[in-house]
Amino acid sequence: MGAFKFRSYHQDFWAGVMFLSLGALAVYLSRDYPLGRAMRMGPGYFPTYLGYLMITVGAIVGGRSFFKEPTDEERTTSWALVPLALMPASVAVFALLIDTLGLIIAVASMLLLANASVKNFRPIELIANFVVLLCIAIFVFQKGLGVPFHTFWEESFGKAIGDLLRLIATPVRLMFGS
Repeated sequence: MGAFKFRSYHQDFWAGVMFLSLGALAVYLSRDYPLGRAMRMGPGYFPTYLGYLMITVGAIVGGRSFFKEPTDEERTTSWALVPLALMPASVAVFALLIDTLGLIIAVASMLLLANASVKNFRPIELIANFVVLLCIAIFVFQKGLGVPFHTFWEESFGKAIGDLLRLIATPVRLMFGS
């Protein structure tokens, strides 16, 4: 084992910081929910213990970076800001579109936006990801769990476009008045 040395340029250090931060956030946000017991879980049971697990993983991964010399692939030289912005934006776009335009359009939009940040874009992989994610969403969530997502063809496209425009117009009206 190498000597202890602060290495903030190591990928494991930043991965550990991410896991620690997300775990601490999960524990903090779920602090007001009742835990319950293992046999009768409350709403705070899963996020609290998942947060503690993420804190543990973050401590292990981040701590490892202090004792291991990074290879050239493991060095963090600069932040990739475009993918860092586009990945959360793709999830937000999915959340906005799922109720208005349906599952098919929401999944397609999410994948297109997420793949816009990739340097070696491959259309075949994008189509395969779309089909797999759509099948998982339909069979697991709609058929298996009964989550009421509507797919593209179950409602009229005009109604969906109108709902989306109302969703976009509401904050604008609130900001600038009616």
